[in-house]
Parts: sequence; structure tokens; C-alpha cells
Amino acid sequence: IELPDGSQVHVNSGTFLLYPDAFKGDTRTVYLIGEADFKVKKDPKKPFIVRSGSMSVTALGTEFNVNAYPENSELMATLLEGSVKVEFNNLLSNIILKPNEQLVYDKHTKAHNLRMPEIDDVTAWQRGELVFSNMYLEDIFTSLERKFPYAFVYSLHSLKKNTYSFRFSKQANLEEVMKIISQVVGNVNYVIKGNKCYVTSKE
Repeated sequence: IELPDGSQVHVNSGTFLLYPDAFKGDTRTVYLIGEADFKVKKDPKKPFIVRSGSMSVTALGTEFNVNAYPENSELMATLLEGSVKVEFNNLLSNIILKPNEQLVYDKHTKAHNLRMPEIDDVTAWQRGELVFSNMYLEDIFTSLERKFPYAFVYSLHSLKKNTYSFRFSKQANLEEVMKIISQVVGNVNYVIKGNKCYVTSKE
């Protein structure tokens, strides 16, 4: 998407971006539900602000990624280049990120931490790749529902509370993804029927 000021936004699946026909006033503010990568046109007089739930990211001319799906407990802002200020905890706290830093804010516990993620993993979705880093199965299934036109059916207590990491190419279909996940996890079966993927425990 090209915004009225010439900034470029690349949005991930299941994402909503609200922005005006023209930016008026002292700021360029957009509202994000989901995940997007922003390449911001420089304008020191008009800060560029991305608001998402209880987090706000302000940039003057930079590239950054914001992951803020409402069903995820964590909000993430990752700086690729330039400089951004991230406000969180209902905008009571803020931090300035350096390139390659990622702020992770937990909506429930209000805890935050700084990471140095693999930038290739953060931007993988833009290349159509699927990358999961230390994620619970239920969160992986939620991401897969956004990527593929299938609903997952499973009971939470049948899923192990372990975290897993996977990387799939953009050509991978749901059958190939679930085959690898079931082999790695070891104790789950899956059946894809119609537009649903049923996941059950082997035990």
C-alpha cells in the first residue's frame, strides 16, 4: 500500500490498516490490527505514528515491522533501519530502538523485553515464507489459520505446553506443513477434511 505521504506499507495476511485520504495536522497517524512492515518517507516536521492497541510506534524516516494481532498475547516492534520510539503499557512507558532491536510487550503481564532477533525471520512473511520461533502449538495454528483457508479444531489440553521452531518455504501447502509439525511434535495426529484441520493427541 502507498500512503498519501508516499510511505510504503507491506501488510501480512489477516491485517487491517486504517489511514486517512490525506495526513492533516502535526502527525501522520495510522492504526494497525495485525502485522505490517513500514518504509516511512522522511518528514521531521510530521512524525509518523503507528497505533495498535496498547502500543504506539513513532518514526521520523525509517523501516520497521509491527506485529500486533489481537489474538496474540505479545505485541512486537522490530527496527530494521533508522530510529523509532515505542510507547507501550497504555503509553506510560517508552523506549528508543536501535537497528535490529525488537521490543516485545506482553499485554497480560505488562512485562517487556528487548531482543536481537534474526531479521530474516522477522521479514520472512514478506517473502511468503512461514517462520515460527519458539512458539506454542496453539499460536502456530492461529498463524496457519491466517495463512491458509482452514479452521483448526483441537482441544487445548491435548497439546503439549512446549515451544517449537519451524521454517517453511512459500510453496509449502497445509498438508506439507502439518506432516512436518506432527513428525516433530510426535504425539499429534491430524486430518484435513473440507475446510477444517482436526488435530488430536495420540495418547
